[in-house]
Amino acid sequence: MAKPLKNFMGRALPDRYTCNARLYPSLLVIAPVVVAIVAIAKLEFSWLHTLWIGLGAVGGLYWLSQLARDPGKVLESGLWQMWGGMPSVAILRHCDLRIDAITKARYQARLVELVPNTTAPTPESETQDPKSADMCYAAWSTYLRNGTRDQKRFHLVFDELVSYGYRRNLLGLRPYGLVSNILACLVCAGFISSALSQSHDVAAALWLALFADILLLFFWAFRVSPPWVRLTADNYAARLVEAADDLYVGHPKAAAKAPAKARKTRTAGST
Repeated sequence: MAKPLKNFMGRALPDRYTCNARLYPSLLVIAPVVVAIVAIAKLEFSWLHTLWIGLGAVGGLYWLSQLARDPGKVLESGLWQMWGGMPSVAILRHCDLRIDAITKARYQARLVELVPNTTAPTPESETQDPKSADMCYAAWSTYLRNGTRDQKRFHLVFDELVSYGYRRNLLGLRPYGLVSNILACLVCAGFISSALSQSHDVAAALWLALFADILLLFFWAFRVSPPWVRLTADNYAARLVEAADDLYVGHPKAAAKAPAKARKTRTAGST
């Protein structure tokens, strides 16, 4: 198993999931303020670079990564309720049409063999007792999540998980992002107005900072939304269920069936 990379202070650097799904959303929250400060104070980017090195040395990157996690997780249960259940559970239901019936039947047959003490619900039993059916689907979903932790083997699953975590955490941080952007825009606009009223030249960096903060404000206001998050949630659920075939291939039951099938073939050929 590869050892995690470390910085010069001996601290482990954030892994890919932590960076993409937790750290970057937090950085987007504080980015408008940083841009405004750099433009107003006319700081050189070398100073900003030094600031980030110092922040990382005292564990600031870890703190920022944790900042995004909690709001996203708190929001998650509400999203699942809005969507009719956890996506990786809902996609296994017979009434869900994201996977065709033939393919879904194959996945369910695989999962029945992979997960002990489970029986595939029929469409009728699912309609009559949806809670019991979802209990079975939840057990299958848990098995798939635990079985696909190998990021190299199941890289498609991991890629979608990272995308989902990024968007979910951005949605959780949306109120903070909006406040941060609005304040940064007001501060930049205030400095520009003050300079114009006194017939002073306005630095190009200040105009650029205002434009960048307005773009970020539109991103938080109109792009970050539950439907935007659901796209990646559905994609992750689909890739997760598809992994049932790969998990089944390496399962002892599948290996035991292979010789029996080969014997049947040879017997049929000899007759």
